[in-house]
Amino acid sequence: MKTIFKIGIFGGLLIGAYKLFGMKRVSDKIVTALSNPRVHKVDLKGIAIRTEINVSNPTKSTMKITKPVVTLTTNGKYITSTAPENKEFTINSLTDTKIDTIEIVVPWTILAGYIYGIFGKIPQILAAFKAKDMKALGEALAIPLEMKYSLYANGLSYESEPTKIL
Repeated sequence: MKTIFKIGIFGGLLIGAYKLFGMKRVSDKIVTALSNPRVHKVDLKGIAIRTEINVSNPTKSTMKITKPVVTLTTNGKYITSTAPENKEFTINSLTDTKIDTIEIVVPWTILAGYIYGIFGKIPQILAAFKAKDMKALGEALAIPLEMKYSLYANGLSYESEPTKIL
C-alpha cells in the first residue's frame, strides 16, 4: 500500500510540475501592450485618461488573465492607479484580445502638487483636450506621465515596463 501511495504522490508532483512549467512557458510568450492611451475628459474633477490593453497569444494554449491594474507615474513617482478588480478574461489560443477600456482619473489636487501655476494653464489644457493632442497637453502640464500595468496570467504575476504617454 505504501508503494502505491508513493507512486501516486510522485505522479501528482510530476503532473503539477508539468502544468506549472506549461503556464510559465505560455506566460513568457504572451505579448501585452498598452493600446491608444488618451485623454478622455477634462473637467472639475481632474483629467480622465483611458487606455486599452492588447493581449496577443501566439501559443496553442488558452490562458486566463485578471483585469490589469494600471498605474500612472511621473518620473517613477506614483500618482494614481485603478482599483484592482477580481475580473478574469480568457485569452484563446492564436488570437489577439483587447481588454476592456480602463479609465484613470487624476484629480486636480494631485496634479497641483506636481505643477506650479496649473490654474493659469487651464485654457491651454482645454484647447489641447479639444484637439485631442496628447503632446500639447503634456507641454501644458509640463510633467512627464508614464503608465504601467500589472496582472496575473495563469496565476503568475506580470508587470509591464512603464510606457511614456506624455
